[in-house]
Amino acid sequence: MSYQAGRPENVLRRAEDLIAINQSDIALQSLYTFITAKRTKHIEPTNPQLIEIFKLFIKLAINERLTKDIKDALYQYKKMIQSTSSDAAYAELEQLAKFFLISANAKLADAQTKANDAAEVAIEENYASAAAAQKVIDTLDDVDNQDEEEEDVTFNISPENILLSSVTTDDSTERSNKEFFLPWLKFAWEAHRTVLELLRGSSKLETAYCQAILQCFQFCVKYDRKSEFKRLCEILKLHLQSMAKQEHEDSVNLSNPETLQKLLDTRFQQLNTAVKLELWKESFKSIEDVHGLMKLYKRAPKPISLVNYYNNLAKIFQVSNDYVYATAARQKLFQLLIQSPVITDAELKQNATLYLITALSIPVLESFNQSFAVENGLIDDEFYKKKNNKFSALLNLNEIPTRESLLNSSTLKTVLKYADNEIVSLYNLIEKSFNPITFHTKANSTISYISNNDIFAPFINALKETIISKVVSKVAVLYDSIKLDFFYKLISFSSEEFNIDEFTFEDLLVSGQYASLIKANVEIDDESGVVSFTDKIYVTEGSKVNSRLYDIENALSSAMKLVNLQQGKDEEKELQAKLLKIANEDFENEKETILNTANLIKKREIELIEAKKREAEENEQKRIEMALKAKQAEEERIANDTELREKMRLEKIRKTIEIDNKKKLVETINASDIIHINFEDVKDMSEDDIRALQISKLDEQAKKLEEQVTAVVKRQDYIERAQRQVEIPLLKKEIDEEIAKQKESYEATKAKNLEQAKAAHEIALKTKERLSKFVNVYKTYAAQLEVIAKEANEARTKKAKAAFEAEKEARIAEFVERKKQEFMENKKREAEEAKVRAEAERARAEQLKVREAAAKRREEAYKAQSQAPSQAPIHSQSQFQSQARGPSNVDSGRQAYELLKAKPNKSFSDKIKLKEYAKIYGP
Repeated sequence: MSYQAGRPENVLRRAEDLIAINQSDIALQSLYTFITAKRTKHIEPTNPQLIEIFKLFIKLAINERLTKDIKDALYQYKKMIQSTSSDAAYAELEQLAKFFLISANAKLADAQTKANDAAEVAIEENYASAAAAQKVIDTLDDVDNQDEEEEDVTFNISPENILLSSVTTDDSTERSNKEFFLPWLKFAWEAHRTVLELLRGSSKLETAYCQAILQCFQFCVKYDRKSEFKRLCEILKLHLQSMAKQEHEDSVNLSNPETLQKLLDTRFQQLNTAVKLELWKESFKSIEDVHGLMKLYKRAPKPISLVNYYNNLAKIFQVSNDYVYATAARQKLFQLLIQSPVITDAELKQNATLYLITALSIPVLESFNQSFAVENGLIDDEFYKKKNNKFSALLNLNEIPTRESLLNSSTLKTVLKYADNEIVSLYNLIEKSFNPITFHTKANSTISYISNNDIFAPFINALKETIISKVVSKVAVLYDSIKLDFFYKLISFSSEEFNIDEFTFEDLLVSGQYASLIKANVEIDDESGVVSFTDKIYVTEGSKVNSRLYDIENALSSAMKLVNLQQGKDEEKELQAKLLKIANEDFENEKETILNTANLIKKREIELIEAKKREAEENEQKRIEMALKAKQAEEERIANDTELREKMRLEKIRKTIEIDNKKKLVETINASDIIHINFEDVKDMSEDDIRALQISKLDEQAKKLEEQVTAVVKRQDYIERAQRQVEIPLLKKEIDEEIAKQKESYEATKAKNLEQAKAAHEIALKTKERLSKFVNVYKTYAAQLEVIAKEANEARTKKAKAAFEAEKEARIAEFVERKKQEFMENKKREAEEAKVRAEAERARAEQLKVREAAAKRREEAYKAQSQAPSQAPIHSQSQFQSQARGPSNVDSGRQAYELLKAKPNKSFSDKIKLKEYAKIYGP
């Protein structure tokens, strides 16, 4: 990439040109190549053209849903700004992230609109198809009723329409969402996640990071994305953990109150979102996160934040049916609201009413059931301890709350002043003056009021259980036996929501659910319809004997009457006297036993009260000591943590200052352009060592310069001195002459220009006056000329284009013909060359044969001459030469060679033949 091509303005212009000609994919690729190039890192991050490039890239990538490419681009920009530490650059990064989210959400909204429109069209088509199908069915029914001779009926409906009529509107909506909406929904979620990862972990981006979190919450609520919200909660928790571990220069400082307040606000919003989505598990996790941040926060959170915190905590406990801690949360909430100067009476009444009804909904059996589960090994005692300690810590309570402590708290007195009168009346009937016989009549109107009010609907089951528990426990104390139908009537009300059927009530009584509460065995006699409470721990032995004797007396009397109905009155009186005597003796014994038992119970009650008092004092003392120790330990821990953080901060600042000083020192040294030092080479050295290195390099440089300067000065001194001695008078004279000439020229030019300007001005005025009347005519004529010129230009263009096409076709035809001729000539030339080579080979073979024959003849003649020299005939030299020459065809070949050499204009084939003859006969 050249320098000019890599400039941001050129890249942006080229991308816009490509988009204008519908080449967006090429523009996107070119922008991505520029953004990820190494040279781009050295461009100023706040360059306006560079910002426009990133925005254009994000816009194009969103159209293709390229989340990964956008993420790469944004992280590339983040790397660029990290080296500058400029606030303006970080602000630009925030704007890019915001632009990304706005564009993604806009695309999502468009997709939702398209999906809704497509669903409406599909639904209308389904309705039309269904109507048409129904019309077909009705018509067929009518045809069946007509005679067979009537004409056939034709229908204007296709089988596809009949099939479409069976498709439901839900299927149409689901299909349109799957086609248009869901892909963009997934892309928008990935966009929010990308922005969160991009902005986290930097103190300069913490405001934008918190805003991005809030936008994610809004996204989850708007589109009801519960699974995405769960994942978001996990991501935010991991981010918070990583913030606590970061130690680099730009990391988020969790000890900063402003930072903690921002994080607290986001966690409060996370809690609100979880409650809106009814994700109670995530709500509780959010509560834990908020509580953890509140512990780090040295100042008390804002009251409005605490109101939100306790309100949501009460909802979570209420959903989990933990009414003890729900009431404790309502208590904390009411204590905050009562102090607010802007709270209205209606809001106070609503919160006081909810607090009171939540307290009344606490099960009476809860503490008994917990004790029973622990005693019987069903649940470990540590489980309840951890749970209660954890919940108490979330509510900032010093002790574990119970039903009794909450209903007897000082806050409840204030609550009773503001709460709904009906709920206050119910509280008085249950807790202050509870009478199981009259309760169902007195509380009937209040129960109906609660049933008809939707705000109390979540508390109906818990209140019903509390009322039944109170009635059963009180009846068990007052009665040894009671009619089942009367007992059932005591828990029956006019509102059906508070009633249970008789079989369920019997099952509750005999299942042992209230065994820990009433301390008795419950027996139901189905034949007589009586409920009996037996084996109570507070029944004396005398009472048991008296009751048994009374039963025996009744049984014996009935038996005697059945055996002897005519028994005399005297015997009956005597028997009654004996029984009365026995009863009196038993009465005295029972009276003494009751008095002794009462004294014993009173004594044990006093001892128990004193023991509880001592235990309470000891527990209070232990609690105070433990709280004091915990406070001291916490103060020591905070002091140690503060000291450690301060040391780390000072060490971090010292290192930062030391590195900055080294950088400044190296930059100062390099700025002089005398010597150059690389910072990476000296970053581990001290400043003194760097200065020593600078001095040593400067000394070396100074020595070199001194030697060079000495030589140059020595050589130039004489030359310069001689030149100046000669130049001084000449230069002075030349300057004086030049000044005089310039002055004369200036005056003449000035006068001439003044005259010309005056004349030109007068001419221009006259011309303007003369031509002003022709301006409109000129404009009309110019417009006509422009139209004519445009038409002529179009005609010339069309003509030139036609000529160009004709010339193009002619040249193509000429090129094809030329190539064809060259091909034919090459083929002909190759054939001639092959023929010449064949002739040359044949001639060479013939010459070789002739030479071999001549050599053979010479050898034979020489042998014959040497054998008989005297007898040999004497031949002339010419004859010998003729014999040695051989046949005449050799001479004819040379003769052809000579003739070819003498030929003035030789063809290409002639030249080939000459080369072949030259190989045979020589040059």
